[in-house]
Amino acid sequence: MNKNNISKWLQQMSLHSGGAITVVQTLRNAIMAASVLASASLVALMGVLASVATHPLSHLLAAIVFVLLSCFCSIRTIWLLAVLGFQAQQPEEELPATAKQIGYALTCIKISAISLFLALSAAAVGVAYFQGM
Repeated sequence: MNKNNISKWLQQMSLHSGGAITVVQTLRNAIMAASVLASASLVALMGVLASVATHPLSHLLAAIVFVLLSCFCSIRTIWLLAVLGFQAQQPEEELPATAKQIGYALTCIKISAISLFLALSAAAVGVAYFQGM
């Protein structure tokens, strides 16, 4: 979603009674998605760190970097969306700025998910490589 689509959605929601509640609930759902990604990233980090002694270091370092990026993006998203939950209820003049921040938060969720996928892929390649030795 781009800033214009989000801005239009926010404007439509502001026209309906209960629209602010819908916006806040939508942001809450995004916070939950980011929380799940953060939890999965931390579990993956623990798994990767637990296998440092028994698997190739190069693959594990890549996995660690991607997991840490995923954790950072998830935590950043949670914080940003929590703030946006309050800002979304501001007057309409603030909608373009809020839409831009929501777009940024959604991009962070996407980066977090991709980073977690890359981390798990790097770890899997490392394990497969180690098993083939």
